[in-house]
Amino acid sequence: MLATVASINSANRLKARLTEKYSVPSRVIQTPSSLTKEGCGYSIRFDNSQKSTVEKCAAELHINIRAFFREETNNTDTVYIKE
Repeated sequence: MLATVASINSANRLKARLTEKYSVPSRVIQTPSSLTKEGCGYSIRFDNSQKSTVEKCAAELHINIRAFFREETNNTDTVYIKE
């Protein structure tokens, strides 16, 4: 699952807190261009089962999550479904 955020700084802060406080593994990635109108942005990739923890952590840090996207693989393509 992806949680899109406004900046690399927000993504890094969220990732660090998820790791340190909640032991949730995550990665910071550049948001796929098909998901952003501006063509740039950053996301946190994490396991679908951790969505509520990610929401809670972002609220603690006052980080706005723009959207959540579930990732599904269709043959060789990845499809993003907005949650």
